[in-house]
Amino acid sequence: MPVRKKPPKSENPKGSIFLLFHQVQQKMDIEQKNLFLKYDITPRQFIVLQTIDFQPGSNQNEIVKSINIDRSTLSKIIEKLESKNYISSQHKEGDKRHKQLNISSKGRSTLRRLQHNVKDLENIFIKEIDLDTKKKFLSSLRAYVTNK
Repeated sequence: MPVRKKPPKSENPKGSIFLLFHQVQQKMDIEQKNLFLKYDITPRQFIVLQTIDFQPGSNQNEIVKSINIDRSTLSKIIEKLESKNYISSQHKEGDKRHKQLNISSKGRSTLRRLQHNVKDLENIFIKEIDLDTKKKFLSSLRAYVTNK
């Protein structure tokens, strides 16, 4: 193989943190996809279902603010979750504009199994990181995504 001259100031992409995060994201996406396919649910549906379980009686506006998801995307996800009988919605007493969302027993059962499996995937992801480093790492990532 001939030796090629590198252009001035070229950088090896293998040293890029963006490449590293891209590779981690790809690997996690594949692992999540394989897991969620077994339950006929998407990662976004999982996050919304988890939010409704954690905040029973929430309306769409509260969920949009809580997980920073587009309102039209959330509406489609809610329709899907309702069609699978994972959640139910009912108009809030005295306010027909807002629907309260609640998880069904079928949704909760599926969610608990998924949460267990997701936790296993997370543990595999971070098992090589010592506890202090893990806390700092996760704290740093949270700070990064919440800074606008």
